[in-house]
Amino acid sequence: MPLDAHALHLAIRWLHVAAMATAFGGALTVFALSARTRNAGLDAALVEIALRYEFMFWLAAGVLAMTGIGNLAAFGTGLPLSRTDWGMTFVLKLGFVLGLIVLSLPRTLAIARLRRAGSQPLTEALQTRLRAMYGGTGAAFAVALGLAVWLAHG
Repeated sequence: MPLDAHALHLAIRWLHVAAMATAFGGALTVFALSARTRNAGLDAALVEIALRYEFMFWLAAGVLAMTGIGNLAAFGTGLPLSRTDWGMTFVLKLGFVLGLIVLSLPRTLAIARLRRAGSQPLTEALQTRLRAMYGGTGAAFAVALGLAVWLAHG
């Protein structure tokens, strides 16, 4: 039975969108939870949830990279050149996503360090930093999503 190229390309695009939704939605969830946590038990749960998000984030980042390459393979020859508006936006999106991935490493390391520290209450300053890290991640994904939508309809 021959492989249907159209079905494969559609599956790759859906997997790409699902990975983005996982990473974006997870960041917003941890951000929202960090705004509510106020005692040691909930603080420990927040750190555990953030740690699980970090695992899902890096898994999603890998899927996004692989499916992004798959999308380029499927559509690469028909894409506009980088000197066009569409091409410049595409390069901007790629650079932005690469920056998001690189700048996520300190967030992951900070959560791992919090996890190793045990289940002590989070200070107000630390909770504010958590909110900023996950709010920033969510905002960055919103920008990347906006660029992706512009590319899809541009």
